[in-house]
Amino acid sequence: MNRRGKTWSLLALFAAVAVVSGCASEDTTGRFLVAPDKFVLYNCAQLNDAAQGNFARQQELEKLIAKAERGSGGTIVSDMAYRPEYVQLRGEMTELRKATAEKNCKPLTFTSSPTGGPSGGPVGGPSGRASDQAIR
Repeated sequence: MNRRGKTWSLLALFAAVAVVSGCASEDTTGRFLVAPDKFVLYNCAQLNDAAQGNFARQQELEKLIAKAERGSGGTIVSDMAYRPEYVQLRGEMTELRKATAEKNCKPLTFTSSPTGGPSGGPVGGPSGRASDQAIR
């Protein structure tokens, strides 16, 4: 197969993966990327610290994704560069919430204000979606 044929094959494969991956939600995919009970040995303060770091990185990634989508590569660049880490962090946040609830800790709090949430209050996550507040 010549170089042009390989290029088209890779593009077709990438398009197929993009279509299939669009069928699964980020929350569902994120759960598969995080070890169950990853935070079982953490105490309440450690859970809150881990959630704060996770939340800050999610916000950074959201800004980078938005910036990449405005560029010439659009969503392809952001999906390849930032989306996998973002999905993993969302899965970790789900596990952090689960561990927080199981240990009867105070709700997770964040120092910066995400979209749609009060500063410092218990919020769903960087997207401000109501579904982020659910413990699954």
